Amino acid sequence: MSQNRGAGGGIDRLRELVTGRAPFVAAGAVVLIVVIAIAVLVLGGGSSSPSAKGPVNDSGGLAAGSPLPTPQATIDLNRPTVMPTIDPNAPRPGAPGDKITIAKIGVDAVMTYKAVGLDGVMPNPDGPDDVAVYDFTQYWPGLGGIPGFGGNTVFAGHVDWGAQHGIGCKNNTKPPPCFAVLWDLGKLAVGDEIKVTTAGKTYSYNVTSNQPVSATSGDWTQIVTSTGQETLTIITCGGDFNPVTHEYNTRQVVTASRGNSG
Repeated sequence: MSQNRGAGGGIDRLRELVTGRAPFVAAGAVVLIVVIAIAVLVLGGGSSSPSAKGPVNDSGGLAAGSPLPTPQATIDLNRPTVMPTIDPNAPRPGAPGDKITIAKIGVDAVMTYKAVGLDGVMPNPDGPDDVAVYDFTQYWPGLGGIPGFGGNTVFAGHVDWGAQHGIGCKNNTKPPPCFAVLWDLGKLAVGDEIKVTTAGKTYSYNVTSNQPVSATSGDWTQIVTSTGQETLTIITCGGDFNPVTHEYNTRQVVTASRGNSG
């Protein structure tokens, strides 16, 4: 596939990652907050990246067989999109002290910075407890964003974590296989608050949609494209689990818009 650096080309590359047809880093059992993730992270114990293959053999398969959450409104794929004009000096999220907080589902997680390279791969989160935040700016203009500065910031995290890693969840207090940071992502409803703290400032967002999206046929380009209104997209895994590839066939995707006061 040619390296199209336009918004559509970037997303399509992510889609390849999600289906595992390209070098990928998805969020294994990661929730690949769209991140992420487009390669639609394996997030089920896998990874989360535009190469969207998913968490490579990371998943514990704990979400297998669970009914997919009822969509809480669906993603507005016709929302205005833009080529972001973000201040090049804006601080990239994922520095020490940066975090994402979702009080309703008990998430207060470290954000880890992941740059999406020329291959379009969205690197996996570092483990079961952190949430990856993706920087597309160098090779994929038109995708993603930066909290507080505009666009559509893409996150991804694992939904579960496999025993093969040797370490557990919740700071290694829960032995694997175990529920990872985005296990309860599907429980968020429209209006629920998500807070992102970066560079010493906290920004507030409210959920606008929460729905399962096919890892192979979802419109991933639109999902991770930069938006006119500042938003964030969080991705993780779900659906049917393949015990051979350790991948899920669905991604749970949450979108949220920044509030006027946050």
